[in-house]
Amino acid sequence: GLGRSTKSKAIVDEYAQIDLDTDVIFEYKPSRKIDAIIHLAADMRADPYCVEVVQANCTGEQRLLEYCEKNEIKVLMQLSSLPVIGRPKEHPITENHPLCPKTVYHCTKVMEELLAEFAYRNKGIRTASFRISAPVGSRMNEKTIFPTFVRSALKEDDIVLYGKGTREQNFIHVDDISQALYKGMLSEKCHGVYNLSSYTQISNVDLANAVIERLHSSSKITFSDNPDPLDDDIWDVDISKLKTDTAFEPQHSVEKMIDDVAHWYKDKGVN
Repeated sequence: GLGRSTKSKAIVDEYAQIDLDTDVIFEYKPSRKIDAIIHLAADMRADPYCVEVVQANCTGEQRLLEYCEKNEIKVLMQLSSLPVIGRPKEHPITENHPLCPKTVYHCTKVMEELLAEFAYRNKGIRTASFRISAPVGSRMNEKTIFPTFVRSALKEDDIVLYGKGTREQNFIHVDDISQALYKGMLSEKCHGVYNLSSYTQISNVDLANAVIERLHSSSKITFSDNPDPLDDDIWDVDISKLKTDTAFEPQHSVEKMIDDVAHWYKDKGVN
């Protein structure tokens, strides 16, 4: 494992503190040969004028790919982001959907995909970029809609919806993301850009109802006067290409995700 922290939060046999903003990675000599790299790192700040986001993500990507070339590492799998398409305009959403990145961060994700493809064509490194939809799991961003609804339900607070609550998202459990990366790493057919999502397409209002029902909460659904600018967006993600090339099959339901986030909050003392 590589990371900026002095310690790894993951369970790994070997860990090195390395910042991809620097050339230090080229000095890293692992104790065993590396067969593949799974690249999850990113500066995710949404600041529209943050040069550091471009530097960290694009330079870090290129350094990783050059490290693969120099050390004869033949496989690199990485996470991208489905919102590189902007707002859905074509349905279902395939890998051929037109791109319209909504932040500089999403622009860097497109560049990372291009750099990975360049390394495949010119250096023979088998690369794949997985455009994930809305990920759910413990330690996720607590400001997003899924944990916000679960937290409110656990506290018996009202679940407040903006707009009409009609926006439909497609959530994916972090364990399914891990499964897809693992299968992609092992499948020789896996290369290029893939949508990575599940079968959990659900509107905001239906998600609120599902959370209340699953957690046996007395919370009520209320509607704010604030509009949701993304009302009526439908993220109907097509994952057929990924299934064909890797035999990936999502395993986790919305109910399982609600349970996992609720257990995480209970462990933190939120009731």
